[in-house]
Amino acid sequence: MSTIWNMELKKESIKGYIDSYENITLLVDKNIDNENKKFYLYDGKTKIELELINYYKEENFNKYIVKNSPSISLHKDYYILDEAKNKGYLRSGSIVRDKRFDEENYYDGPLGVEYHKDKSIFRIWSPVAKEIIVELIFNDDRREKHNLSINDKVWEYTHIGDLDGVGYIYHVRVFDKFVQVIDPYAISSCANALYNYVVDQNKFYKMKYEKPAFSGNYVDSIIYELNIKDFTQDLESKNKGCFLGLLENNPTKGGPTGMEYIKSLGITHVQLLPTFDFEGVDDLDKTAKYNWGYNPIQYFVPSGWYSINPDDPYSRINELLMLIDEFHKNGIRVNMDVVFNHVYETSYLAINKLVPGYDFRVDLGGNASNASGCGNVFATERKQVSRLVRDVLSYYAKVYNVSGFRFDLMGLLDIDTLNIAEEALREIDKTIMLYGEGWNMFNPLSEDLRPTIYNHKKIPGYAFFNDRFRDSIRGNQWNKMPGYSYNRESENFDLINLVKGSCQDFYRFSEPSQSINYVECHDNYTFYDFGLALGKEDFEVIDAGRLALEIILISEGIPFIHAGQEFFRTKQGVENSYNTRGLVNKFNYHRRDRYIDNIKTLIDLIKIRKEYDVLRLNSAKEISMKVHVLDGISSEHRTGFVFIGDNYDLFVVIKNNYKEEQIDFGGTRLIFDGFKKCDLETYYYTMKNPGVYIFRKDKKNENNW
Repeated sequence: MSTIWNMELKKESIKGYIDSYENITLLVDKNIDNENKKFYLYDGKTKIELELINYYKEENFNKYIVKNSPSISLHKDYYILDEAKNKGYLRSGSIVRDKRFDEENYYDGPLGVEYHKDKSIFRIWSPVAKEIIVELIFNDDRREKHNLSINDKVWEYTHIGDLDGVGYIYHVRVFDKFVQVIDPYAISSCANALYNYVVDQNKFYKMKYEKPAFSGNYVDSIIYELNIKDFTQDLESKNKGCFLGLLENNPTKGGPTGMEYIKSLGITHVQLLPTFDFEGVDDLDKTAKYNWGYNPIQYFVPSGWYSINPDDPYSRINELLMLIDEFHKNGIRVNMDVVFNHVYETSYLAINKLVPGYDFRVDLGGNASNASGCGNVFATERKQVSRLVRDVLSYYAKVYNVSGFRFDLMGLLDIDTLNIAEEALREIDKTIMLYGEGWNMFNPLSEDLRPTIYNHKKIPGYAFFNDRFRDSIRGNQWNKMPGYSYNRESENFDLINLVKGSCQDFYRFSEPSQSINYVECHDNYTFYDFGLALGKEDFEVIDAGRLALEIILISEGIPFIHAGQEFFRTKQGVENSYNTRGLVNKFNYHRRDRYIDNIKTLIDLIKIRKEYDVLRLNSAKEISMKVHVLDGISSEHRTGFVFIGDNYDLFVVIKNNYKEEQIDFGGTRLIFDGFKKCDLETYYYTMKNPGVYIFRKDKKNENNW
């Protein structure tokens, strides 16, 4: 303990903050202020007079700016004294956001606990901590405390002996008091993130199956988004609501459930809503609260809420590994939803306790940015935060064999971090998928550094949720305007460009691989609920939903389907159900069975998409050569396309009304009739219902002429 703590500090009449390498800011109570004020830096032994730079009168205190001392160490304790022996503690302030601080204190070595049978090495990063103690928590309730020492930018302690399964928590003193801190690089935790565990990675579940084959071309994927809790809470099982619940096929539901149902659709990638440890739930009382999981607290640790035994050091880890392995067994890759734009509460986050003020963006007045709508925005542009993002992604790609990442509010991150992360991930898996929400949200980061849709050329390896696709086909949620699927007359400009991958004539993207084509996701209304909010009849919403799903699957780009969209999922009209319990969010298998024909529509179109590579063109150049509009058969409610293949042509007609119309593509066969896959020789064909109609025309082999 530093000798400075022998000084009694009953009241701080002076508060000092190291705000830069040049300046210290002093906030002085007005009742001790005078015209001849002098200030001294005191380390418990010596006093150094500080040079005054500026003075400001404020409403509640007076502010002095004094020159920083070159001898100051951020790991040492200091007081500020005045000529009358008033005193206050000197804290690190906005210096932690100084570029020089970022450069000088960046650490790229090992962090977390390095476990060996005969020893464990604890490492934690905090350039401003004065003392760090690790408390070991043994199974017999015995506890030990050990001091860490600073060693080349990182605090470190080596414990001799086998600590497998032993709990640990840090006690960190950055300012004048100790606070408890969980390890930001911990990979195992007890329930509700009270402390972490030392674990042996050799005891993790060993995956048995390789990742399913995938070309690496994003357009060859079909993404299916689901939430672990929603998808399993309707099951009659002890594992419902948990990772392992997805592995069960419950025949009482009248059809396949869990993994078996997902496999039956033919999708290539499942996207899991956040599976890392998050706040807003109770790991032990799983019915007490509900949350989607966009509240990260432990990035490297799987959620205890989804675990059958969240207090066990290995259970939640092995359960997630088993789940991903089972997906691979069934030919499905796994994408993980990750949240690096905000956290549940900054005071809960470990790294913010280790370096207060470093991890989050502030405006010019020093106030926290609320661009995320959650009271904080992660400062990913800072080097150690950027490293954390890269490390989290790399860890899940290596250890959990994750095949892709969906970034929540990606536009709030920074371009450099995403490009650095991509480079690291491509070394692990060249076929990794990277995509997210590229909305341009006002925040302190300069627009040219934001990974938004408008900056798509700066991050070519990332795809974006195409809100223009959603609003044009489904309708705009905010102004309650119905989209094309609701029998809307259209000049077809949007529809044509959307079908052609949103990458023609500078429409939105450079390549089709950047367009996530969707009309529904976990956010906001489901398609069905939105239709009812528009005042549409049930049959209209059903037909519009079927048409929208079909347009997604025949458009160039990346098809994205929200779990239950295929059977017109409803959340009882709840627009934002992120913390809504009960029947609202659950994946309703009884409703699924009611709309089995539409599920078959999805399955059939997935088969067609996989069969015909002209529906999965990987470049804007290819699309311009092979996809053309048939102006002669297009009108306000009908648009025709030809997709030119090597041995065949596909004629695709998209129709959004109920008027009977006859079409003639002479010498073709109808392979999809708006509802199902078929094989019908056609001359004149009458289209009655809204839908997508696909005709195939084989090309003659010139050698046989």
